[in-house]
Amino acid sequence: MLEREPVGYVDRLLQQGLELGASDLHLEPLEKGYQVRARVDGLLRTLEVAEDKGFFLTVASRLKLLAGLDIGQQRLPQDGSFVWSNTDQGRKVNIRLSTLPITNGEKLVLRILAGHQFSHFSDLGMNSGMEARFRQALENPGLVLVTGAAGAGKTTTLYTVLKQFDRRRLNVVTLEEPVEYRLEGVQQVQINRLSGLDFANGLRAILRQDPNVILVGEIRDAETAKLSLRAALTGHLVLSTLHTTDACQAPVRLIEMGVEPYLVASGLNAVLAQKLVRKICAGCQGLERHCRQCGGTGFDGRTGAFQLLLFDAALRESLMDFPSSTRIREKALENKLLYTSKRFDRQPVFFLQSAAGPGKGAATF
Repeated sequence: MLEREPVGYVDRLLQQGLELGASDLHLEPLEKGYQVRARVDGLLRTLEVAEDKGFFLTVASRLKLLAGLDIGQQRLPQDGSFVWSNTDQGRKVNIRLSTLPITNGEKLVLRILAGHQFSHFSDLGMNSGMEARFRQALENPGLVLVTGAAGAGKTTTLYTVLKQFDRRRLNVVTLEEPVEYRLEGVQQVQINRLSGLDFANGLRAILRQDPNVILVGEIRDAETAKLSLRAALTGHLVLSTLHTTDACQAPVRLIEMGVEPYLVASGLNAVLAQKLVRKICAGCQGLERHCRQCGGTGFDGRTGAFQLLLFDAALRESLMDFPSSTRIREKALENKLLYTSKRFDRQPVFFLQSAAGPGKGAATF
């Protein structure tokens, strides 16, 4: 049972989120109360349902105060962040807060940026063969993209990449919105659009800082894409992300943004697409409804599933003809340039409700 005093309640809620390994906490007003849910391993899990809506409002005010938001504003969405000190473990955790006015009041979502301990690609779930090929792509100047849906772990993968470099001998600079994790030996720049610092302007400034490795948090427009590719062509290793469901869509997406095909063909080194797939609970093998280890879901934790696209001269030349992602896939398979882990192509299946237990009716990833 969580404490009923706002300050203590927030601390205990965040502590519980950390213990569960939650990525997000949802605080949602109901008609006569509120509920709290945690996103664990990709699915929402209910932590609390209560009728004390007045207490919910005091908690919302506490969180908005911590995040530097306008406490009196409940009719417009707001975004903020704060650093929470976890007294139990003596660590500091970055928290992002988003508010949204809904019919029953104001919903709050907390994104817990707890950091990660992944130092090796095998920790992410990448097999040794794909890791060797991916490492080879990172050894040369060029643009390397990590693609996937929101929440697929792209940032985690990019930070694992940065950990592979000797940061004492290289100038590694990142451009992020926001800076999610602090990494020793890396010069991290946070986007500030209110001050005019966007990805394009930030990248121009970084190129005057004698960088070896540049991480651009996300390519969102043609200008940033072109600057990234031109930086790659002038001797820099550039890392960034795109939202595509597989690796072969990435070159097409860049061209559709308005990037000249010759830039994509000459500057793109590799594309690593990824998904997060749920792992069967080792404690119950997905068969025990009342398993304490997985909370009866049948799953415990997630791991990465990857698809790696590399380029040779023939595939680069084919990009000049504005090919479809299907054509790129065919050409890459023909030239043995596309490597896909077994679980990558498995489609998620969702069941709305089931009384059959986790082994028969749970969502499968």
